[in-house]
Amino acid sequence: MKIHASTALMFAWSLAISLILPATSFALPDTPEQRAGEVSRVIPAVSILRGGQSIAADTKAPVYWQDELNTLASGRARVSLDDGSILNLGSSSNLRVAKHDAGQQQTELAVGLGKMRIQAQKISRPGGKFEVRTPA
Repeated sequence: MKIHASTALMFAWSLAISLILPATSFALPDTPEQRAGEVSRVIPAVSILRGGQSIAADTKAPVYWQDELNTLASGRARVSLDDGSILNLGSSSNLRVAKHDAGQQQTELAVGLGKMRIQAQKISRPGGKFEVRTPA
C-alpha cells in the first residue's frame, strides 16, 4: 500500500501540532452567553470542574454553564449569579449549574449532594423559571 508524500506530511504535521498545543486550546471559547455568574466567597477551598479539568476556585472566579462546584468537608462557597440571585453552598456539597440565562430568566441547577441556600430574584418574564433538581 502506497502512501502519498503529501498525505504522510499532513498526518505528521497534525500529530506534531496536537502534541505541542494543550488540549484546552481546542475547547470552545467562553462567551458572554455561557457565563452564569462568579464565586463571591470561598471558605477554605472550593473546586470547579470545567470541561474535565478541576480548577481551584477563588473569589471573582467566573462560573459558566455546565460548571460543577465541589466543597470540602469544612468548605463553603457563595456564588453570585448574573441576575442577582445568590447561591450559598454548604460543606461536602456538589452543585452543577446546568443553565443560567439572566436575560430570559431561565435557571437550572442540579444539587448532587449536600446543602444549598438560595436567595433567588423575582421572575417577571413570561416563561421564566428557576429550577433546582435533586437526586430525590
